[in-house]
Amino acid sequence: MESRVNYPIKIQNLGWKYGDRQILTNISLAIEKGYFYSIIGPNGSGKTTLLRNIAKSLVPKPQSVFVEDIDVTKLNSKNMAKRLSVVPQNTNIEFEFTVTDIVLMGRSPYIGRFQAETSSDLEIAQRAMRATNTWHLRDKRITEISGGERQRVIVARALAQDTGIMLLDEPVSQLDINHQIELMETIQRLTKTKEITAVSVMHDLNLAAQYSDYIILMNEGKVVCQGTPHEVITEENIKRVYKLDSYIMDNPVTGKPYIMHVSKDDRLAKHSVPILI
Repeated sequence: MESRVNYPIKIQNLGWKYGDRQILTNISLAIEKGYFYSIIGPNGSGKTTLLRNIAKSLVPKPQSVFVEDIDVTKLNSKNMAKRLSVVPQNTNIEFEFTVTDIVLMGRSPYIGRFQAETSSDLEIAQRAMRATNTWHLRDKRITEISGGERQRVIVARALAQDTGIMLLDEPVSQLDINHQIELMETIQRLTKTKEITAVSVMHDLNLAAQYSDYIILMNEGKVVCQGTPHEVITEENIKRVYKLDSYIMDNPVTGKPYIMHVSKDDRLAKHSVPILI
């Protein structure tokens, strides 16, 4: 029998509509504890809508999304925040809070309305900053640090919530390649060292392939396939969903699949016959 220890997120026949438009159709998934999942697929395939249903920022139909074996429609916002944290796509913060202030916001589900942070809250925030390599930024204003540093601070805030589940919506889309890799390595490390279950919407297929334990491929509101990177990232699946020709090889360092786009000119050159004059 499936237990909440092994499957902190379960989805059963989830559907979702915006008005008359069907966005998600019969989604069923079981997300295992302590693994890094990426959700990939073309624009408009329903990736972010699925993530928002799990987070309950879009309220799903009853008995379709379960977090730690509890129907999310029966959980209020504070109880949801004690079970899962969310790293949004847009992390711009205009107010000049310090990094420590931002990370301590992750403790708000555990602090009463007129209560202050305790020494335990401060200790948890410190551990979260150390785990995300942001402790040295603790006294800086959030508006003074780089985009990559700010993204790690938001992950630290999510980590300070002390939940077993972290949802991320395109966390690297606005970062340069160095900060993308740094953040992906941070998330991957957290799944291994703290047994956090991470579920992230991703656009970069190569980053998803290199850092994910499992990949969920979506198209037109449905799950096309799911499995390990080698099981999902195939030339057939890329052609079927993205309508692109590709060449896939194993990364010589990691052994994970690496995707290269094959243009029409590349195909013509490959199959052309030399003309002798």
